[in-house]
Amino acid sequence: MPPSDSQFIAKVKRANPSLVASWAKRQAKTVAARGGYLVTKMDDEARRYARVSHNDAVPLPAGAEQTLRMDNPQLVALQSAYDSLDVAATAHTQWRQSFLKRNLSLAWFRGDNAYVWQFRQLRNAAEARMYLTLLDVESRDRLGLLKRLEEDGTFGAWTFTYGNRPPVSRDLLDSVNEISYLDAQMGLSSIEGLRVLDIGAGYGRMAHRVSAGLPNLARYDCIDGVATSTFLCDYYLKFREVPEFVRAVPLPDYETLADEYDIAVNIHSFSECSMEAIGWWLDRIAERNIEWLYIVPNTPHQLLSTELDGTMQDFSHLVKAAGYEQVDERPVYENDELRALIDLHDTHFLFRRADASQ
Repeated sequence: MPPSDSQFIAKVKRANPSLVASWAKRQAKTVAARGGYLVTKMDDEARRYARVSHNDAVPLPAGAEQTLRMDNPQLVALQSAYDSLDVAATAHTQWRQSFLKRNLSLAWFRGDNAYVWQFRQLRNAAEARMYLTLLDVESRDRLGLLKRLEEDGTFGAWTFTYGNRPPVSRDLLDSVNEISYLDAQMGLSSIEGLRVLDIGAGYGRMAHRVSAGLPNLARYDCIDGVATSTFLCDYYLKFREVPEFVRAVPLPDYETLADEYDIAVNIHSFSECSMEAIGWWLDRIAERNIEWLYIVPNTPHQLLSTELDGTMQDFSHLVKAAGYEQVDERPVYENDELRALIDLHDTHFLFRRADASQ
C-alpha cells in the first residue's frame, strides 16, 4: 500500500525542506489547470497591469518629495476642515482614506493610481494599445492640441513615444479628446471669456490642459469633495504656473464660487459618489447660471452612482431635476474596433440647461 501524502511530505521534509514547497506549488498548479486556470509568476512588466505603479524615469521636482506627504501640515489642516464640514459631498462611498492608502502614492500622483489608470486600463501590450488610442484621438484633434500641448512625464506619468511625434500619456490623450469633443459639440474654443467649473477636478489635469490649450479661457475653478485632491490640485496648478484665474477652491469655500459659468464638467467623479452627494453637487450647479453640463461616467451609456453597500443607482433623473436636458451621447473612443480591443467603453454625456435651449 503506497504511503499517504502526509507520510510522503514528512519524509521529503526530513531530507530537503525546499522540495516540500516545490511539490506544493506543482500540486496547486495542477489543480488550477484542471479547472481551466494557468498559474504563473508575474514579471515586472505584468505587475504594472495589476497594481499601483509609476514611472520614475523623470525625477521628482525639487522639494516635491518633502511637500507631497500625507503628514504635510497644510494637508492635515485641509483634511480637518473637510471632516468638519457637514455637507453630503464629504460622505464618501469610494474615496475614503483606506481607498487612498491602497491606491495612491502621493508624490507620484500622475502615475497609474486612483486618479488615472494607465497600464491597468490597457492591460498587456500597452504600447500598441496606446498607439491605437492616439490614432483615434488624433483623428478628431481639429485644434491641433497634440502638437501644442506637452507631456514631460513628471510625477510618475507613464509616457509613450511614436516616431517623430512628441511623447503622449493617458493624461494628455484624455484631455485632448475631451476638449475636442466639447469644441465640436458646443464651441468651447470660440466662447469669448470662457468660464469653467470643474467638479471632482482631481489633481487638476483638465484645468492644466485647458489653460494651456485655449487662449479664450477667462476662469477655471476646480473643486473636489476629497481634501487630498484639492491639496494636489493646488500644488500642481502652481507647479504648472497656470494663470491666476485658474484656481483650486477648497470645498469649505464652495460658497465663493462664481454665480455664472459657461460649462460645468464632471469627469469620472459622479460615478464614484453616492446619490446624496451627486444631488448636492447638482444643487450647486442649479443655483448658478451655467448653460452646459458635461459628464463622463465610469460606465457606458448609463449615469450610475456608487453607494456605500456597493450597489449602483441611476442618477439621470437628478440631472433632469437640476434643469438639464441631454443633447448628446457618444463613445469616448469612436472607433468600434478600438473600444473592443482596449475594453474601454466610456461615454460622453452633454447636457444643456432647459431654458437656454428654448
